Amino acid sequence: MGDIQKYLKDHLFYFIGIGIIAALCIVVLITKPHAAAPEILDPTKDNFYNMVTFGLGLDSTILIWTIGLFLLYRWNKGGRSNTSLMIWGLGFLIYSLTFIAHIFRGWGFTWADETLSPEIFFLWRFGMILWAGASLYGILRILVEDKKKQIIPSIVVIIAGFLWFIYGLFFANVPINERIETMMYGFLFTIWIPICFSISYIFLIYGRKSNTTGPKVLFLGYLGLTITYMAWAPWHFGDVVYFYFVWYFLFLLSLVPLLIGFILLSRESESN
Repeated sequence: MGDIQKYLKDHLFYFIGIGIIAALCIVVLITKPHAAAPEILDPTKDNFYNMVTFGLGLDSTILIWTIGLFLLYRWNKGGRSNTSLMIWGLGFLIYSLTFIAHIFRGWGFTWADETLSPEIFFLWRFGMILWAGASLYGILRILVEDKKKQIIPSIVVIIAGFLWFIYGLFFANVPINERIETMMYGFLFTIWIPICFSISYIFLIYGRKSNTTGPKVLFLGYLGLTITYMAWAPWHFGDVVYFYFVWYFLFLLSLVPLLIGFILLSRESESN
């Protein structure tokens, strides 16, 4: 009992965070919150939406590709021995599909508009599932030596993600125009956000124990991903898209500590 109490005390921040995420998950799935619209100009006029979507999508793609290619470069330079770097790098490159879609959508290409149909949404967003599984696998390779404990949770996340995508987008008993929204609520708050928060916490603990800076910076980056994706729920609607773009910009900023953190982590690993 004493060991359990000590464990809970040592990781109180994590359990409080997961508890909050779980509570928000229940609230969001039940209420599907829609924030009130501000009394400002219609964001659909003068191609405002397309212009901002293009800009944020382009910047996000550049940063995500930079992170992914840097991780693959470090994996290759290190003799291809650190599989976590390879998995993380490939995961980020696949994840970038979401933001490449925003670039083309900003140019006005309808085949890149994820909101038009569940099929288009699936084609541009399935990378999020693989990123979640790859990110989890990469961090588990650092934490545990048992290969089964590294692989099985990651595979479960990927299978669960694809099953939920397929069910939510194509078979859910809701109107077609609500399927994307309902599916994303479930995916974000039951898979994506808990994984991002867990990874951020793991890097925080690792940084404290190793007395290194890189993991602590990565903690900030992954925490930023956690918070900004939580904000998607009430702000992604067309009449409040201004606030969605604010959160999108904050998401973009959270990619910066991810890049810096991975660079610092690589240098600190070399010095050790």
